[in-house]
Amino acid sequence: MLRAVFVPIIIVLGTVWGIIIRPEFFDVPSLVLTLGGAIAVTCFSYPRNQLHDLIRAIRALFTAQPQRLQGHIDELARLTHLYRLEGLRGLENQERDLSDPFLRQGVIMLVDLQKGDIIQARLERELASTLIRQEMSRQILLTLAKLLPSFGLIGTLIGMVLLLKNISGEDVRSLPAALSLAVLTTLYGAVLANVVIAPLAARLHAVAVEQETQMGLTLEWVLTLLRGEGTAKSKLNRPLLPSDTVISRAPDWAPPALATQR
Repeated sequence: MLRAVFVPIIIVLGTVWGIIIRPEFFDVPSLVLTLGGAIAVTCFSYPRNQLHDLIRAIRALFTAQPQRLQGHIDELARLTHLYRLEGLRGLENQERDLSDPFLRQGVIMLVDLQKGDIIQARLERELASTLIRQEMSRQILLTLAKLLPSFGLIGTLIGMVLLLKNISGEDVRSLPAALSLAVLTTLYGAVLANVVIAPLAARLHAVAVEQETQMGLTLEWVLTLLRGEGTAKSKLNRPLLPSDTVISRAPDWAPPALATQR
């Protein structure tokens, strides 16, 4: 929670400091044209529910407590050991303490003694839905990163038109404003796209890859318990190899578009 408040404060203070120290680099019309235009086109290009998913994903980057992959493997190993000792009753007592909603859903369905094919279908559908939402959020950010330099170029062309129109006129005072619009829009587009949006998209992708791996391990763990195999604990305790992760191969339950992009 502290990080969620700290990051916006740093951004606001940095912006204010930049305006005070170098006011010539701050121009409201240039910023509105570049950032506002790119956001408007992005909002027009995607449905509202996907935009809301993006907002929730960005908020989770700064508010949610990240769970390490090794910690998730240790949690699965602990549940496996508990299942060996107490059976389904031991898993039932752990339902409320599980912070991972996907793992909690799998445990609940195991405890409810649902059919194996139903459990597998529901978990695979939830995993595929999560992958689609994460990929769409990343695509929205990539679209925004492409639009920002484009609107920066549009602002540059507008500024050059105004500059050439007034350069032979008597109103010399309008020339600096036109030149400022021409230069700063390109600057804003390049900085926002490469310094803000592109790293944010990379961060979302990294979190999505780690979450996909964790969900894949959870799905494999649930299916292992359903099959009644006695090697579940040994699988979880051995080192995690690249071939064990979900992202190193195209899963059967992944949408073709997502599988090919990785």
